[in-house]
Amino acid sequence: MKTITLLILLALGQAGLAAETAPAVVLENTEQRSITAQKIGQHYDLLISLPADYATSGKSYPVLYVLDGWHFALMAFLQENNPYSGRMPPVIMVNLSYGKDPAVMALRARDFLPTNSSEAPSSGGAADFLAFLEKELIPYIDRTYRTIPTDRGLLGHSYGGVFAIYALEQRPELFQRIVAASPTLNWDHDLLIKAAPEAFKHFTAKVRLDLSTGTENDNAVSATAFADTLEQNKPASLDARYMVYPGENHNSVRLLSFASGLYWVYRPATETK
Repeated sequence: MKTITLLILLALGQAGLAAETAPAVVLENTEQRSITAQKIGQHYDLLISLPADYATSGKSYPVLYVLDGWHFALMAFLQENNPYSGRMPPVIMVNLSYGKDPAVMALRARDFLPTNSSEAPSSGGAADFLAFLEKELIPYIDRTYRTIPTDRGLLGHSYGGVFAIYALEQRPELFQRIVAASPTLNWDHDLLIKAAPEAFKHFTAKVRLDLSTGTENDNAVSATAFADTLEQNKPASLDARYMVYPGENHNSVRLLSFASGLYWVYRPATETK
């Protein structure tokens, strides 16, 4: 018994040592940079996934901006899979992350939500965040990488989806492809739903929008209401679809809607809807 116990202890010790000295996993064709938003005063980690041939091709690429750093591994997988799936072109993916800040949920509410509410006391800074994207982040990415400035995408989920719709209404020319997954569009008494008819009156930008939700989801009602409003007021230059994923909830829907939404907004111009 003593011998067995000793062997077990030795094995555990060896396993612990191996875990301590094991190298970190590094995703291929990825980089990490950082930027500080001047007005907001927030430091953001930029988790970059590059097309596999970026270093050697000499070509320029579209850029997809993705809200929330925790989506980076999924985005990097889609990037790696693109040459095999053939469902979307290679793009430069830029994930914005708050790093390991424990106040991440409050920071998301501040940056992604357009008005302040007691429901999320830090909320209401979306205008400043949108200005940061337009005036600081996008120019920085365009200076740093070989980009196609006329082909930008934005992907957001939950509060990030609210921001994606806010950006569509406020700066329709800034992003040509938008994926809004399970957006919390009941925010501030359906603010963005009510604002849509006026926002779309003089809308001339050419944009593709993929809006989605799951059925086991409190956001489904407001997403459907926005889709109905969009259907009644949609400008000719806005190419949009609304997808409902049966049985999926607020979080599980991402595993379906991200890929499907991206494939749809990046589909070839000759491909039917």
